[in-house]
Amino acid sequence: MTDLLLAQLEPFGLVLTAAHCGTDLKVVSQSNLATWIDEHRVVVLRGFAALQGNEFPEFCAQFGDILEWDFGAVNSLQVQTDARNYLYTNRTVPFHWDGAFAGRVPHYIFFHCDHAPGKGSGGETLFSDTVRLLAKTTSVQHELWRQVHIKYTTEKIMHYGGTFTSALICEHPTTGQEVLRFAEPVADLNPVLLEIAGIPREGHESFLQDMHVRLNDDAVCYRHEWQPGDVVIADNFVLLHGRTAFVDGAPRSIRRVNIL
Repeated sequence: MTDLLLAQLEPFGLVLTAAHCGTDLKVVSQSNLATWIDEHRVVVLRGFAALQGNEFPEFCAQFGDILEWDFGAVNSLQVQTDARNYLYTNRTVPFHWDGAFAGRVPHYIFFHCDHAPGKGSGGETLFSDTVRLLAKTTSVQHELWRQVHIKYTTEKIMHYGGTFTSALICEHPTTGQEVLRFAEPVADLNPVLLEIAGIPREGHESFLQDMHVRLNDDAVCYRHEWQPGDVVIADNFVLLHGRTAFVDGAPRSIRRVNIL
């Protein structure tokens, strides 16, 4: 471990920086990484040799089975001039969890930054710790949320789509902790519509506004500012994630792999 510098992130997370730029990621053991992810929710690997081509999914596959999509294992997140989905624009991506529409929710999300937008250009990835969020709610609020179920609908234009219903508060499949499963509505390309049960209709808008504030609370939300070569691993069972908008023309290119 002498080749690694470890530091805590705020409000949660761990960053592992290579003591020597370009160090091979193989110096970091899979077992240590898995332990750190479970403990810290997000682990950032910085200053290591970039994972080229198939090296990236091969590195991810140490942690479990890869969730394959229509296009394959690796989702290249970058602006497309003819984008039909908001993920492939420079606009905001609301909070959500991966695999919701696929019916198979991955445990880990791996991100590899090939090109970063540059400091002050936006494009940060946001991670909200729903265990921390729930710990900050009152017992009355918590009990009300237990009654909430939300039906999500979106057209399958890209690699996901359809309709599914989820309880707002669910159980972590391995730890048994209560976690929040919530995706914010999308009014951009490829809209995501929500039908909320368990809250009177006149309270839906205030519920959505309140949830947005809670998810972005500095006490529960880590904002990752990308640097080229960053590898970020996140616990998709506990966290919800999204993205801030970034400057038009900024070079933001992220590859993503989901591990079941």
